[in-house]
Amino acid sequence: MSNTPSPNRDLLTVVGARPQFIKSAAVTRGLQDAGLTQWLVHTGQHVDDDMGLDFLSELGVPPPDARLFPSHAGRSQRMADMIAGVAEEIQRVQPKAVLVYGDTDSTLAGALAAHHAGAWLVHVEAGLRSGDRRMPEEHNRILTDQLADLLCTTGPEAGAQLRKEGVEQGRIIEVGDVMLDLALAAKSLMAKAFPAAWPQGDVPVMVVTLHRPSTVDNPVLLKGALQAIGRWAEETGGSVYFPVHPRTRKAMESEGLVLPARTIDPGPLGYLDMQCALARGTVVLTDSGGVQKEAWYQGTPAVILRSTTEWRELLDIKASVLYDPAQLAATSAAGDLLEALKSRPAVPPVETSGLFGEGRASARLLQALADRI
Repeated sequence: MSNTPSPNRDLLTVVGARPQFIKSAAVTRGLQDAGLTQWLVHTGQHVDDDMGLDFLSELGVPPPDARLFPSHAGRSQRMADMIAGVAEEIQRVQPKAVLVYGDTDSTLAGALAAHHAGAWLVHVEAGLRSGDRRMPEEHNRILTDQLADLLCTTGPEAGAQLRKEGVEQGRIIEVGDVMLDLALAAKSLMAKAFPAAWPQGDVPVMVVTLHRPSTVDNPVLLKGALQAIGRWAEETGGSVYFPVHPRTRKAMESEGLVLPARTIDPGPLGYLDMQCALARGTVVLTDSGGVQKEAWYQGTPAVILRSTTEWRELLDIKASVLYDPAQLAATSAAGDLLEALKSRPAVPPVETSGLFGEGRASARLLQALADRI
């Protein structure tokens, strides 16, 4: 936590996981022009700075003003510690509004702390629903939306969902996706760049990110995914670029699983390296909500290793397809997933899609905040 008294700020922003650092970077870059000040609180949900703070430093964004150190003995204890820590920062800063992003435990912790303090709450990426109540993220989204005073959506479908749930139209504003703003800005920096440890030669490359507990904590499903990855490399003559998440690495080690041949693990990647990998990849396999969007933003088709997605627009425009990880338990799983990966067509361009704010989401969000606080 911070140890010195802080001046009052317009916004107290809560972050704690990779996608939130990226989103906050997009918005933070425009704060000064909008005439707003911010106090950035890192909840400590991800204890590894390679998964968080590096994104801020490489994008020229100042580090967090306060960092929490919650217990990681279990989800309930961690959540309680994050709520208490954010509450202390709200009391210290007395912000005009508390801003939370997305659907992580940090999101809900920030929302509950703001609610208990009587602070005005802004939820960015409101109204998204996967329809799968087994996912902790789904609970976090729904509860945060119920508490929020201003709900900022990425598109009309999310707004319609909120109205269906009884949210008044006056609390809803469509701004777009702030992650797209940053992805478009990054393209000019990556024209001739290659990410760390990128495969040599002109070969197809599959970019993989897997971290969701429902997949990687299930030995049968994790083994099936690794087998499909290995067969893709063997049959295409390509390479697999797989920055292995700490949770996935731990699960593999406990089951004695190893990465397939022709697979490169470059270690934790910064934001620009990850965007460069997605842009140069042939196809993406992911169970991440953020990466499935980023793949399309960088022009690469994706197979989403999930049975549902909160980003249904990507399915509608055929930028990505779903592959239910439960199918990995079948004997034909590796072959089925292999075919899905090999048959991915070119994706439609972002610039003419009309989706997610087309690169102006941060400006719209900041203007909405400036008008209201």
